[in-house]
Amino acid sequence: MTLTANREVDHYIDQELRSFPVATGRHLRKGALVGVPAGGYVGPLLAGDSFAGIAYEEADNTAGADGALSVRVYTVGDFGLPLAAATPADVGRPVFATADDTLTFQGFENSYVGVVQDVPAAGEIILRIDPLRRMVKTVTHAVEDLAAGADIAARAIHHFSQEGWLVAARVVNQATAATGIDAGNTCIVALVLDGDMVATVTFNGVTAFPNANTERTLGTISPARAAAGAVLKLAVTNGTTANPGPFLLEVDYV
Repeated sequence: MTLTANREVDHYIDQELRSFPVATGRHLRKGALVGVPAGGYVGPLLAGDSFAGIAYEEADNTAGADGALSVRVYTVGDFGLPLAAATPADVGRPVFATADDTLTFQGFENSYVGVVQDVPAAGEIILRIDPLRRMVKTVTHAVEDLAAGADIAARAIHHFSQEGWLVAARVVNQATAATGIDAGNTCIVALVLDGDMVATVTFNGVTAFPNANTERTLGTISPARAAAGAVLKLAVTNGTTANPGPFLLEVDYV
């Protein structure tokens, strides 16, 4: 439907700061990494939260209801922050957070917050924050319905034309129930980067293959750096009766 009259629309000239409602019982300090948990109200980041940005100011909502206070948050920009063991070789590397004041290069179960823009001194980085994951790209490879016991030895799924860093990987079941997977008939899904095993998970009944239309992470990725020209490969090894059915293999990288 087309407009039948003129209208006024809000125009936000300042793209750097945004205001977010604060969760009840949460106290944000100036300079804190800000997280968005499932409820949608922000607070000091906890590992696994979505990342909103960096607090521009303090906001103490320990005695207020959800949304009783708002906090202004930097949503774009470069910020100097400590990150132990960072070196100049880490420029461009994705960065994660385990708390509102702690950065790490370990992505598994932590919150992606941005990439290293510079390393001005040992253990100190310039972080370019990425709250909306604009820099994250995803490789998606559809694995066919393998017969029970059928394998994929080493299938190329992506070529890196320039240097990249792996962020996360997961298996997504495509609407079917896996069958025949148990302790004696495992299903092993692995990622290999130029000959190096970088992530793997063994489904064996205790670690169950994801249910239909759900996902399961491949866990820690190491080493995460993909040199220009590197080829990412998928391997699937199934026991005699193991049949995971068709699934997606998704790999996030920057």
